[in-house]
Amino acid sequence: MNNKTVFALFSLLSFIGLVSCDDDLNSVGGSIQPPSDHITTATDTIPLVAKTVSMHDRIYARTVNGALGQYEDDMFGTVKSDYLCQFRFPEEAKFQDNVISIDSVLFSLDFVNYQGDSLAPMGLTVYPVDRALTENYYTDIDPSEYSDMQNPLTSRAYTIAGSEVISSSSSSTKFRSITSDLGIPFGQSIYDSWKNGIFNDEESFNEYFKGMYVTTTSGTGSLINVEYTSIDIYYKYNHIKGNHDGTQDTIRETYFTLSVTPEVIQLNHIKNKNPEELFVEGTDAVYLKSPAGVYTEVVFPISQIADNMEKKNMTTINSVLFSLKGYTEKEDDSDFSLGNPESLLLIPKDSIDSFFKGRKLPYPRNMQNKYALLATRSASTNSYTFGNISPLVSEYKNKGVENIVYAVLPVTTQYSYNNSTGGSELVNVYHTMLPTTAVLRNDEENMRIELVYSKF
Repeated sequence: MNNKTVFALFSLLSFIGLVSCDDDLNSVGGSIQPPSDHITTATDTIPLVAKTVSMHDRIYARTVNGALGQYEDDMFGTVKSDYLCQFRFPEEAKFQDNVISIDSVLFSLDFVNYQGDSLAPMGLTVYPVDRALTENYYTDIDPSEYSDMQNPLTSRAYTIAGSEVISSSSSSTKFRSITSDLGIPFGQSIYDSWKNGIFNDEESFNEYFKGMYVTTTSGTGSLINVEYTSIDIYYKYNHIKGNHDGTQDTIRETYFTLSVTPEVIQLNHIKNKNPEELFVEGTDAVYLKSPAGVYTEVVFPISQIADNMEKKNMTTINSVLFSLKGYTEKEDDSDFSLGNPESLLLIPKDSIDSFFKGRKLPYPRNMQNKYALLATRSASTNSYTFGNISPLVSEYKNKGVENIVYAVLPVTTQYSYNNSTGGSELVNVYHTMLPTTAVLRNDEENMRIELVYSKF
């Protein structure tokens, strides 16, 4: 080999040694040939075109974790979130025999996480659903089409700081609960209907009681991620021969619970007001806002990559490094800031809907899905690194695609412990339902891809 060839081989091997810890670099490692082969390499840097795009309040969100509240941000505008829900009535569910009286009925929201000011005064209102809910899990649903907005079931003022703290002996997690009185007649009606056989399972119960629309009708400044929504009916019953020695009847107190679970329908509703300044193109920043606010659109110039390879007389794409860097100076770092998304999904714009509806997973967790990639935020650098995206770029190039439009979306990930590997593995990717924001750098120095080509 001549000196130029030796230097090229050394450069390529050095590069691979630096980045081979990335799981996405299979295509790079597989391109190495025996030292006797003649290898030449070339590097390239290509700026990308990016812009901010509205989600129009529409994402697919099938979850039992509802977001509730409203928050206003100077840069990102307003987000308001609420939800409609059914309640599960399991087949084995029953009231105790010999009910004496319904004593109280409480509607409860239990949560751990929230965003905003814990002292912000908010107003909770719950309306009855009077039209059967369908499995339309898009967040631009109109709750008024399903609800009786003239006859609320309950309402109350609340603050997060003033909510009840629920202790749990089985968990160190601190739950908070917001409760509101539904009134004894509400519980009496449910008991009487069950007693008279109007419903006795989940299907018949959801025909009898179609659900609730849970919203805020006043206040702004906080938004909670609701973990559990329930109705608790407290009552007394006569326990026949229920004393300590089984000789006398005993009056006991208990409660009957109806909960929102994965078996029933919950429909999340989101409304954003996004400032026009977010959508001005050609600036040095692009934006992200969840839930269902705005995302960043990035165009990967596949035809330009192919042209550059031809000009450089290269045949193989060894690596394409892509990362997004936060614009730290422009981001809000106040005590009540919304915070940055922990994870971002890079996905073809035309595949967003099918990805979330099909509960798909990104590469490399799903080796068949080279087109979707996940990045986790580095707090120290305020950046998201997608690593080597050469598998997807090579795939598009080989198909003769000119340009491909990608979306960058805030997502929430769920991991599960794998007994066989002894580690955690990705099992679900969802649209982020809590409010998060990010300002990303959009100058040529930062919004770009860095490539390495080779020829054998």
